Amino acid sequence: MILTTDDLKKLRLRTGRTQAELAVEIGVSQSYIARLERGTLDPKLSLVKKIVDVLTKGTGKICSDIMTTNPVTIDAREVVSTAVSLMQKNNYSQLPVLRGTQMVGIITEWDIIQNLQHNLHEISVQAIMSPSGVLMVDETTSVDVIIPLFGNYQAVLVQTQGRIQGIITRSDLLKLI
Repeated sequence: MILTTDDLKKLRLRTGRTQAELAVEIGVSQSYIARLERGTLDPKLSLVKKIVDVLTKGTGKICSDIMTTNPVTIDAREVVSTAVSLMQKNNYSQLPVLRGTQMVGIITEWDIIQNLQHNLHEISVQAIMSPSGVLMVDETTSVDVIIPLFGNYQAVLVQTQGRIQGIITRSDLLKLI
């Protein structure tokens, strides 16, 4: 998983810390944190790990604690009407799209709504899916690390040794309450 400087800033803001407070905890200057968040500084991996560790020691939960196991997926070659049926049957707003065992995207309610003018019994899922709507993380990833990512992603797939084990959606985050 790749964390951007924007992700680090969102994580800091989510924890309610100022740049100065984080700087003290990490052992750097406030201007260092400011430059890091602006993207004008390329920090050492050890410092990024220290920042993430400090910012994520909140819940103590990892992805496997809140994920929905054995997620329902759909093959990219299936027709959209099959995806609609699966989504309605399971009350899901999106489905991960696979080609074989490889994750290639996500199909969402919005993708389908935008394509209602087509015959959904004939058009394939891959023709209308969002290719970058899902991120994959390891099952041991801290939940605090992935929360800020939901601003850009519909769901987070949880994997172990490259195999999909679960999915975390926004509604799964409510398990933290």
